[in-house]
Amino acid sequence: MPVLLLAQGDPAAKDMLRRAIEARYALSPPAIENAIIDFKGRARAKVGPVTTWVPLHIRASFRFPTAFRWDFSVRPVGVPVQRGVESYDGSIYRQKRGKRVEIMNDDDVIHSLRHRLWAMAAVLLTPLGEHFVRLQMDNDRHFEATNTMLGDTVQLHLRPDHTLEQVNVCCLNPDSGKMQTFRLMLSSEQIPVNDIILPRKIQSFWDDQPYYEVEPVGIENRTAIADEIFTLEADMDSL
Repeated sequence: MPVLLLAQGDPAAKDMLRRAIEARYALSPPAIENAIIDFKGRARAKVGPVTTWVPLHIRASFRFPTAFRWDFSVRPVGVPVQRGVESYDGSIYRQKRGKRVEIMNDDDVIHSLRHRLWAMAAVLLTPLGEHFVRLQMDNDRHFEATNTMLGDTVQLHLRPDHTLEQVNVCCLNPDSGKMQTFRLMLSSEQIPVNDIILPRKIQSFWDDQPYYEVEPVGIENRTAIADEIFTLEADMDSL
């Protein structure tokens, strides 16, 4: 059965996305509207006077097309576990450190979070085939995908075998305070995770500087995720 795409835009870009979906999922792509993905790996963090790699756990929650949540914990050696949450419910950006929830109003910060989460969502590929996405061809290896509900655009790069190689977006790096390219590099090896095929490894960069690298360890493809998850009125399971 051919892959059905409802996305708007350039037929050539649609064909590129179709080939990428088939290279990932063959002819049985999963319908993903609400997903929770667990990742484990490591991140670059400043510990005392030095920057080093520290263990990282991420839980990424998506309710397409507009709601995203990012729970994370890092475990530097010799200091307590550090946890944080960032969430966008479709209209409000919230950030949680400890028990305090803060509403953020800085447009660049909101833009950055949404673009980085849309980039991670693009790794799944099938959400890009939905009606709220507009596709645009760049060249025979690159195309852009815009979430028309939010106006956020990411660029996808394919390998010659049509598998997804990387996802790029230009946005604010909250650590440096500068506009930089946020890039997700995907391994060529693909593995089944709870019956959904995902890249074995994902590496992220700000420009050419490593940021974090993770492997997917679990995914839940849900029928629904409660509003309270994205407004931070409900907690996810402990990381």
